[in-house]
Amino acid sequence: MQFVYRKRHILQAGTATFAVVAALGLSACGGGDDGGSGSAAASTDASAGGHVPGGAASSIRVEGQSQALSSSLATVSVMTPPVSWKADGSFPGGSFTLSSNGVDASQLKSQAPGAYTTLPRTSDVLSLSTGTVTDIAGNGDYAIGRWTAGSDSAGHSYTGNQGQTWAVGAPVTVSVTDQTQLNCELAAATRPTSIDGNTAPGSLVGATAVVTSKKDAFGYLQANAALTLQYSIGADTNQTFSGSTQVGSMSTSVTTKSSLFSRFMGPNEATPYLVVSYGVHAPTVGGVNGLAVLSCK
Repeated sequence: MQFVYRKRHILQAGTATFAVVAALGLSACGGGDDGGSGSAAASTDASAGGHVPGGAASSIRVEGQSQALSSSLATVSVMTPPVSWKADGSFPGGSFTLSSNGVDASQLKSQAPGAYTTLPRTSDVLSLSTGTVTDIAGNGDYAIGRWTAGSDSAGHSYTGNQGQTWAVGAPVTVSVTDQTQLNCELAAATRPTSIDGNTAPGSLVGATAVVTSKKDAFGYLQANAALTLQYSIGADTNQTFSGSTQVGSMSTSVTTKSSLFSRFMGPNEATPYLVVSYGVHAPTVGGVNGLAVLSCK
């Protein structure tokens, strides 16, 4: 069985804010690289295009190197999936913002290029209070990372083996037709982490997706992504997960104990990036979270 929060007509048009409330009446059934080490960086405030010195923030450090979003971006898309998807693949519950589109890029703040610590969303701002920004990657069109070993303004706290993943990027509207097909390959990813924090972060060694058109419950064509992930974490080496999800929607499955959310980002509708947040079940470790960016063409 599968739970899907549906959006209408064209993808990424407007805000994709997911607030979980009973009144929705929804039914349910179901970088890739090991992060490089880095020293603590000076505090910075950043627009999409870069960073400038700000006040002291010695409680936040950065691991690795990335690239700030292009300074030409006035608005950005922001993805902030749950800190932990539910380990059994059921509906996560609570109130959270999965994704916001077209938010003010000038409200972004970073600790170093591409290491964002303040993320504007449609109705609020999410900030890292203390901890480490790690697993960072980006190319000016997108940036991803994971907050870890700390806490944030939403009241979440996490160990070094857990964290809040995030993605920011250029907004894009991808219209689909009955001929749409995009083939997507892994461009960057955060390290997979265990939900319970008892296992050190692993690695996402591969990810592919084939995006085709599919009619939703209202008869509108939507993009559907058939996704395959290859990952290793703890004793669970060379694991493969396969599933599908409607782009712009959340899908959960108690059968496969998985949760998926995806959206398009990037400056080009014809060759967008597919950003995927996932929660999957590993045989030994149990629930595993991560975020991946796939380049599509």
